[in-house]
Amino acid sequence: MATFIMAMTINPNAKKLHPDLSNQVSVSLDVFAERQVKVMELFATLGRYDYLAIFDAADQTVAFRLAADINIKGILETETWPVIPYEDFSRLIK
Repeated sequence: MATFIMAMTINPNAKKLHPDLSNQVSVSLDVFAERQVKVMELFATLGRYDYLAIFDAADQTVAFRLAADINIKGILETETWPVIPYEDFSRLIK
């Protein structure tokens, strides 16, 4: 399993088109469960992104498909980063 962080923003057009935006966001986030991807943490944020999800996926292909499925819904725009623990990274650069 690999760990990823997905940063998500609400599509500006979705804000104008959907009076039930909260429900539409929830439907978009349901893609994690539909893809059987375990979300370890989900945060709402103040700033550049509206939400951050930390999740484990089998591999990068699954993470790419997940992001594409969320983006296709047109409510959230995603940016996804593979991550490793800081200690592991420190060992790599020694």
